[in-house]
Amino acid sequence: MLRDFEQICKIDLRLKDRTIYSHLLHVRRYLAFCQKQALAVDSIQSTREFLSTVKDGNQNTYGNYVKALRVFFREYLRSDEAERFKVPQASFRYVKVPSKEELRLFYEALPDWRSKALFLFYASSGRRRDEILDLDMKDVDFELRMLRPLCEESQTKHTWFSFFNEEALKAYRRYREKEDPSDGKLFGGGTHVNQVFKETSEKAGVKITPQLLREWFCNELGGLGVADRYIDAFCGRVPRSVLARHYTDFGPERLKEIYDKAGLRVLTYPSLAPSLA
Repeated sequence: MLRDFEQICKIDLRLKDRTIYSHLLHVRRYLAFCQKQALAVDSIQSTREFLSTVKDGNQNTYGNYVKALRVFFREYLRSDEAERFKVPQASFRYVKVPSKEELRLFYEALPDWRSKALFLFYASSGRRRDEILDLDMKDVDFELRMLRPLCEESQTKHTWFSFFNEEALKAYRRYREKEDPSDGKLFGGGTHVNQVFKETSEKAGVKITPQLLREWFCNELGGLGVADRYIDAFCGRVPRSVLARHYTDFGPERLKEIYDKAGLRVLTYPSLAPSLA
């Protein structure tokens, strides 16, 4: 059953590997619950009883179970019964973006040039964590400092043209002087970025994550006078229908002009230049 469901997610729905893994994890736990309680897997009452056991206090956890079961019921069981269970709406949360001094402090505590380059790519491009890690060399135009849309996208996560600044380019060149990945990936393999950022946050006393850098990017561009619709485009939040109708507004030349005019800088001190040269 799980094997068939995995094939549906992978081939029929073309979901990302990370999404498939998450769905399989949640559905596996649901099936184990039904087996232990001797309940029918296609019963709405079974689903209700199972979801009542999800009590870790995190609404995102509950929501992920609901999403996985919705897909399982709809695509595998051919039933819309699970649609009655609602995904909790994310409540508004205030996000305090780090100051540039905090960014500099964190940057200086990073252990190597790969980590420093990753940090600057996240902060200056607005791309998601795995979107940067998934980049191939062919996805990058170093002359224009441009990141092309990723070829393989999920149904919910999209990318569009984005850019990175001179700071990121200089740090990346320093990284490539030390290491030359042979797998065609922009950043090759290596230590998982979450672990590096966690350890550096503890060392620097400033908590920074790739997601927080994405939020900093949006906040900073807004402060530099960039219109929301273009910030959304850099972050991959523009629907394909809008892009198709208004391509001129969101073409790479226009976006590059807007990005360069904003003059985004992550690290502000003039003394930084020699260390990146």
